[in-house]
Amino acid sequence: MHNEEWERRETSEELAVVVRLAQEMTQRLAAETHGVLHGEVMALGSLLRDARRKIEFIESQVNKPSMAA
Repeated sequence: MHNEEWERRETSEELAVVVRLAQEMTQRLAAETHGVLHGEVMALGSLLRDARRKIEFIESQVNKPSMAA
């Protein structure tokens, strides 16, 4: 595996971890939040779910075997 390819994989994996942790934190905050802010926290959770799906797609593309190998 080329260094550039390895860096892309590592970066996408690290990003996935950060988003997963943010999702967990948002879930905890939603459980502790009421009123108007609860809706805002839930909206944030929805955005993070969308981001995680996008990251998973990017990872699937980054992890494909390189055509130049």
